[in-house]
Amino acid sequence: MADLEKIVEELSSLTLLEAAELTKMLEEKWGVSAAAPVAMAMPG
Repeated sequence: MADLEKIVEELSSLTLLEAAELTKMLEEKWGVSAAAPVAMAMPG
């Protein structure tokens, strides 16, 4: 678990711009999207 704790500490020190860039890089590497699905409300 020590490795995971190191990762958490590193991620905690990122700026907002660095975190956004990291998200983009991981999305591209893994072929996924970090965007949360949005449910549409039905009228009525």
